[in-house]
Amino acid sequence: MTAPRTMKKTIVGGMLFGAALTAGALIGPGTANAITEIFLPCGGGSGVATTVTSCGFAQNVRAAYFTLPGPVVTAWSPAMNRYYDMQCQAGFVATFSNGMSVNSARCVGGDNAVVVVW
Repeated sequence: MTAPRTMKKTIVGGMLFGAALTAGALIGPGTANAITEIFLPCGGGSGVATTVTSCGFAQNVRAAYFTLPGPVVTAWSPAMNRYYDMQCQAGFVATFSNGMSVNSARCVGGDNAVVVVW
């Protein structure tokens, strides 16, 4: 169960975003995380770390996070046809399967979903 919160954000599925990276989002070598995960890029400033998470959901988490940034977002999963709460924390350096690293927010929740957004 998620912790009590003062604001709730919701985004409806089906939104698509361009694949351009925000200027300055790329991180140089030598930056470390306490959590070691390799993410799969989804395009449009999002990625996933677990096979139980779809890119459509990751893109909806991103849209919700940037609509009203905060520690808890609610996003629609087009694969599961339902909403999930995700706990997000900024300041995470995500490393991707293609070798790219970006400064991002790491969001966890739902049914073992792990998403990064930037």
